[in-house]
Amino acid sequence: MRFALSLAAALFVAAPVLAYETAAPALERAPKEGEVLRDAGGRQIGKVYKVQASGNILAIVNRETVRIPATTLSIIDGKLVTTLTKTEALKLR
Repeated sequence: MRFALSLAAALFVAAPVLAYETAAPALERAPKEGEVLRDAGGRQIGKVYKVQASGNILAIVNRETVRIPATTLSIIDGKLVTTLTKTEALKLR
């Protein structure tokens, strides 16, 4: 009985956390290492250093490694674009 109550309590606590997880949007293609990352205005932000299994990318921005969330990425006219500005991206280091 105690086990069942503990399990129910654990699921009750974990349920809201699971509800806030969002899946990364599907891209036309996967980002590539060395690819230029641009902002919505087409300005270069940096270059992709590594593509993580989660879909997030590590990019070199102003000689610093920054993790760019997959939820901000899209492919527009064949180019990798993020909704973040360069300033916003640098705050994510």
